[in-house]
Amino acid sequence: MPRPIRVAIDLRPLARGPATGIGLILTQILEELSPRGFGFIGLSDRPVEPGALPESVEVRVSGPAGGRIRWEAGELPRILREIKPPPDLFHATWNHGVPADLPFPSILSLHDLIPWMMPRLVPWPRPALLHRWLYRRAVRASARHASAIVTLSEASRRDIASRIPEAAARIEVVPCAVPRWLNPAPPDRVAAARSKYGTPYWLYLGGFDPRKGVELLIEAVARAFPERESAPAIVLAGARHPLADGLAELADAKGLRTHWPGYVPDSELAALLGGAELFIYPSRYEGFGIPPLLAMALGTPCVVSDAGALPEVVGDAAVSFPSGDAGALAERLEAIARDPGTLAARSRLGKERAARFSVDLLAERMTRVYEAAAARRKGSG
Repeated sequence: MPRPIRVAIDLRPLARGPATGIGLILTQILEELSPRGFGFIGLSDRPVEPGALPESVEVRVSGPAGGRIRWEAGELPRILREIKPPPDLFHATWNHGVPADLPFPSILSLHDLIPWMMPRLVPWPRPALLHRWLYRRAVRASARHASAIVTLSEASRRDIASRIPEAAARIEVVPCAVPRWLNPAPPDRVAAARSKYGTPYWLYLGGFDPRKGVELLIEAVARAFPERESAPAIVLAGARHPLADGLAELADAKGLRTHWPGYVPDSELAALLGGAELFIYPSRYEGFGIPPLLAMALGTPCVVSDAGALPEVVGDAAVSFPSGDAGALAERLEAIARDPGTLAARSRLGKERAARFSVDLLAERMTRVYEAAAARRKGSG
């Protein structure tokens, strides 16, 4: 029986507080591939919260040593070279962080190129110009060193190929998946969410940086409901960022009834999503778009922009509008408010669409990527 393929993998996305979309993808890789003949050695610059990983994952922590890129240039290659016996491959999971001249292949997860393509919509640390340059240099170098590049969508694949053409032939698309733990919430918990926020309530879930377009949502709802008394409550959920304060002030100035619950743990997501009459995602660009996928999986109708990979994710299951167009979004919302019965068909289509994004598909595609990289190493020996 062949021995398991040993994969060293960057765990830092799971070591930085509340799980992000990248953290969700990383968790699914570990949980789905561990029983399929892969052994994982996790690397991080800080501890990972207990219970966030399968028990079989060995974790090595070293650092932190300066910023993120400095750790990738110093501590990370040192830790990798100290693993005995050496792993079969290394998986950099966070857009860059592939060291040069490792004695085994590397896989790079490059989820999107939004900071490269739309730098003015990203809240960079200061000095911003320096961090933009460091980011581009780190991404390009990692793409050059990687045996394969894994991205989330065909839209992201095209973006990467257009800006790093020398990497185009090595890009593999592995879409995100609906997590196994996401199931409809019990009726009493859905009722509790509706009692807390109002019936009906419309929902946004995600970040609050300028790229997410939350101000477009606020403006569109205000236009759609000139008589504020008829407007649904708007729930804007996500880890609270200082930028959200200005958005809350904008919503108050418009006279809208809004709720800002902050970060929503996994245990509460199904009730929050399932209780919403409508999910709105006005992002200006996405490399994938996990929140609308989760909403569709639970049967919540969606209105999304047509930016980046969102059409690829939602297909014809969601109502779409031109990215950045608050007027067009207002028109869609007005139509829904006039005839909410039309949402039932979207609910059914959304469930059918979300079923295509399974963890089994994710595991099958990642398995092929890992096995191909490990085979290249054996072939070179």
